[in-house]
Amino acid sequence: MPDRIIYASSNPNDIVLDAFFGCGTALVAAQNLGREWIGIDISPTAPPTCRVMAKRLEDVCKMRESEPGHRAHDTRSFIVRDLPWTIAKLKDIPPFEFGRGGWAVIALGGILSKVQVGDMGIDGRIFPVGTKPDDQNNMFAEDWFPVQVKQTERVGRPDVDAFEAAMAREDRQRGFFVAFSFSSDAQAECAAFFKKTKRVIKLITVQEILDEQFVQKM
Repeated sequence: MPDRIIYASSNPNDIVLDAFFGCGTALVAAQNLGREWIGIDISPTAPPTCRVMAKRLEDVCKMRESEPGHRAHDTRSFIVRDLPWTIAKLKDIPPFEFGRGGWAVIALGGILSKVQVGDMGIDGRIFPVGTKPDDQNNMFAEDWFPVQVKQTERVGRPDVDAFEAAMAREDRQRGFFVAFSFSSDAQAECAAFFKKTKRVIKLITVQEILDEQFVQKM
């Protein structure tokens, strides 16, 4: 459908603007029809949608991505602008936006906690494939994994202890903890927690998310 609309309402080399590009169907159609295009996502701190879109342009349209900060020089290249690509930039994001506001939770494919203040140690929820609620405001599906986020270096045992309590309270068997880095005590505590309860805590660093190397931990 988007291809017919774009074909009927524009000419080659016109610019197509999709201010809510979602999975990028309109952008792919515009590219294939010889139009220039601009796509906008809802938040500059929610990169997963943009990264999925970038891969789709590469795979489907055989385009190449130019480096951030550079201009695309031809119709076969594109740029992704204004995303937090580095650790330094992510550290500058306000803590509320980084954690409860969504960067880390969304990057893992989760849904933000509805309780934004006093969340009791859970910033979001990840749902196994096929169990994610159709209505993302519905947080009551039985099968889900808690996510805790700390915008700090060397998260230690006390924070892990608190997350363990949250997992026990919610009777969750697996949980994910995101931070810039973790102390050896935190890692040892996760191992001890598993040995004692068979509950699993996966520690994921921000760098692993940026490098898209966190999938094997999911």
